[in-house]
Amino acid sequence: MAATAFYKIGNLTFGLHGSASLQMLLDYEGLHPFALETIAEPALSIELDVQLPRFDDGSLLSQTVFKETESLCLFSVKGDTYQFEMWNSDKSRRLVTLHYQRGGQKAYLSSCNDFSALRFALWFACSMLMARLRTTFVHSSVIVYRGAAVLFLGESGTGKSTHTRLWLKNIQGSRLLNDDSPALAIGSDTSNPTASQTIIYGSPWSGKAPCYINRCFPLAAVVRLSQAPHNAIRQLSVPEGFSALQPSLPPALMQDEWFADTLIGILSDVLKSAPFFHLECLPDADAAHLSCKTIFG
Repeated sequence: MAATAFYKIGNLTFGLHGSASLQMLLDYEGLHPFALETIAEPALSIELDVQLPRFDDGSLLSQTVFKETESLCLFSVKGDTYQFEMWNSDKSRRLVTLHYQRGGQKAYLSSCNDFSALRFALWFACSMLMARLRTTFVHSSVIVYRGAAVLFLGESGTGKSTHTRLWLKNIQGSRLLNDDSPALAIGSDTSNPTASQTIIYGSPWSGKAPCYINRCFPLAAVVRLSQAPHNAIRQLSVPEGFSALQPSLPPALMQDEWFADTLIGILSDVLKSAPFFHLECLPDADAAHLSCKTIFG
């Protein structure tokens, strides 16, 4: 029997409507802190368990592997309709299909009995729906300190989670907000009506360190990490800041011109609202103290 559940992810409200797939998501602990009571009209909606007329003749935008389950992910476009599919590793069985029409307020997912695929497809659907409303996910680990958020960026394996753990251990008063995919939203700065403000939100997706916190904080700084035999930090120029953050935005969406233009617009506003740094570091307490002192004084 079909049902509807409501959530607030980032600064946006979502209505999820479905049956079997929705029940799987209702059991997902990561979504529980973001649940809402019934609301009149959510800003965005996702229809689950839909029979979708998948297409094979669209233009392929990206082909990647979802490492958690070794699933093949295909993202394509035909006209103004986007299709995202997940297949098992040998492409003998399709796990889930997602459709979204450019600029729309609704996304559609087929039935799915693989929880990991469903959770990732939901993230992908939210990513597409949020983009035009100046909100996106950022692949990062987020520390909150003195009432503000610091985004630590880096490719998988470069030490984002290690560095944030060093903050938690050595910087009194620091807290983890999210360890993989926080939401970033651009809004008005109430203290300066002519300026924009970047707000960082916890999300239902947090990677290897489950941290599902429904709170938000203004962005204090963005730090790109790289491993080194020393600890050194420097502030980045605007072009360098652009290059630091762009790879951490949803990579598949960046392969499409419309989504790329939308995400670059968000990125441009972030560059105006907070400083960017590059931290070359060892996995030690001194690196955490150095980045903290540089950002907060």
